[in-house]
Amino acid sequence: MKEAGSTLLSSLNPEQSEAVRYTDGPMLVLAGAGSGKTRVLTYKYAYLVLEKGLSPSQILAVTFTNKAARQMRDRVMKLLQTETYRMDVSTFHAYGLKFLSRYDKEVKAVLKRQVKVVFDRGDTKTVIRKILKEMSLDPQKVDPRWVLEEISRCKRDVSPPTFEFRKLDAPLGQVFEKYEKLLKEQHAVDFDDLLVLPLKALSTDPELRKNERSRYKWILVDEYQDVNRTQYHLLKMLAGPSGKVMVVGDPDQSIYGWRGADMSMIMNFEKDYPNAKVFLLERNYRSTETILTAANAVIRNNRNRREKTLWTERDKGSPVRVVLMGNEHEEAEFISQEIRNLRNLGYKYKDMAVLYRINAMSRLYEESFLRSGIPYRIVRGTAFYERREVKDTLAFMRLATNPLDTASLERVGNIPTRGLGSKSLSRLAEWIRDVAGNEIEEIWRRLEDSGAGLKGKAGKGAMELGKHMRRIWTMREDVPGIVEYILKDMGYEGEYFFESGEKQQERLENIRELLSVADPAAGLETMLAEIALMTDMDLESSEFADQVSLMSLHGGKGLEFPVVFITGLEESVFPHYKCMDDPDQLEEERRLCYVGMTRAEERLYLTATRNRVLFGSVLKSGFSRFLWEIPEECKETEDRGEEDSFDVGRRFNRRYWSW
Repeated sequence: MKEAGSTLLSSLNPEQSEAVRYTDGPMLVLAGAGSGKTRVLTYKYAYLVLEKGLSPSQILAVTFTNKAARQMRDRVMKLLQTETYRMDVSTFHAYGLKFLSRYDKEVKAVLKRQVKVVFDRGDTKTVIRKILKEMSLDPQKVDPRWVLEEISRCKRDVSPPTFEFRKLDAPLGQVFEKYEKLLKEQHAVDFDDLLVLPLKALSTDPELRKNERSRYKWILVDEYQDVNRTQYHLLKMLAGPSGKVMVVGDPDQSIYGWRGADMSMIMNFEKDYPNAKVFLLERNYRSTETILTAANAVIRNNRNRREKTLWTERDKGSPVRVVLMGNEHEEAEFISQEIRNLRNLGYKYKDMAVLYRINAMSRLYEESFLRSGIPYRIVRGTAFYERREVKDTLAFMRLATNPLDTASLERVGNIPTRGLGSKSLSRLAEWIRDVAGNEIEEIWRRLEDSGAGLKGKAGKGAMELGKHMRRIWTMREDVPGIVEYILKDMGYEGEYFFESGEKQQERLENIRELLSVADPAAGLETMLAEIALMTDMDLESSEFADQVSLMSLHGGKGLEFPVVFITGLEESVFPHYKCMDDPDQLEEERRLCYVGMTRAEERLYLTATRNRVLFGSVLKSGFSRFLWEIPEECKETEDRGEEDSFDVGRRFNRRYWSW
């Protein structure tokens, strides 16, 4: 064991090695961008096993994306030279899902909840729309997205010991009550419940809390700067008095305050754990010296941060290119032309990324790329099964495993057409609730025999639906077989018969892609739970395509590219206009700029325009303050605009500034 541990440490730099070797108590690793934080986490995991004799099942490692969790798991298995599957390496939400499954009886007894299905944002939006309709509330005036965000914020605000939801004003309070009632009736949970329910169960049941704490000797947390209050309380509950917890993060990369992330958690870690030891990782392995100097200069303007300075042994590299243009069309054409130039220098399309603050900005770059014949992909963090054909296929599967899933019944009960209109589906849902005490297979058998008492074509359609659902349920250990059954035997592939051959093929490939984004060998119910937490960022196939990546600055976090273009560096665009009058939000915008800049390995372009048409309005807000925060010696400024040239290194030329 000792020899294995020593061999492991030999590949780390001194700071990384020190963090990996320390096991005396709680620890905070402040890891700058590109400093090897994932390396430290994975080596820490392997060190605890190889050197300290822990079983992989005694270590809980949590991060924020399925992709990061999968990569961490793969790296650890490689270091351990084993294919053990006893590791708890997952996202916070996936951990919550496993917890609810592991303690399903306790959760039912303590919280009076059963969990059979996870509703994604699309499902919850459907539920909210249904409630608004029942309450005669106009969705044009009461936006379902706003309702969901308020409900989510309300759930994220709960904390021990009361767990009481704060009171919401009418009619939001009534919508929330109906929403929770519908989720419980359908044995469903939303993403926030995957954190709130485990926390509540652990706080309420001392025996359950003792059992869960005894499972883990160490807890490793990635991206700690992004935890929200619920995740923070959950981690403290799991760590217990021993506090054998290692958190890794970077306050300078905290960019998700708008969705509940609380940077104060990492800033106050030593207050929560007074005997904690702090480790600093400042050596960057990603970017050139010039890019790091520029990024350090920008982030240094934030007051609420912990001081650190990234450095590298890489060469100085090219200056940061700041290109100022007259309008957004010139900007898009410049980027297209520069991509062609970079291709001539040997860069591949997939080596380049275009980052923007507002998603709506991507349209012009897409149009320009199409005209120039530049292949591209738009990377968004939307749920994988937002695609119609994938969502339909999953709805068939979910309904088969949970007859009370009314959302899935309403979605696919009449696909392909079988005479079940909205009224018939409503009566069918009532019939299922009446017989819900029976086993799942028995429910579908009864429906196959009786048609739920519906008459005529609707009755035959209900019987046919019962037959198909029972068949899927009996095949639940054969997920590939289920996919083929839905396509062939149920006739779902016929839904796209009249589409072009290329479009039809794309839909069928998307459906079969389900078998690659999750483990079908785990069985249908487990696979469905995993897929509910997947996003486009978790798909492997797109990574290998030679395409320029278009994405928001938020979507770029965790990625790196040899060449990065950051566009729209104008006041009110970036920094965003909503953040201009709030010092804390303005600092988060600067952190977002820092994150974007440190995605670049070799070349960094920053573009801005004097005039930009966005959302139908012409913006003339002046160039972004982030541009003049970059030292002159780090940048090369080119002004392609028609007006008087503007030195972005000098703040006093206030003609172009909005403050």
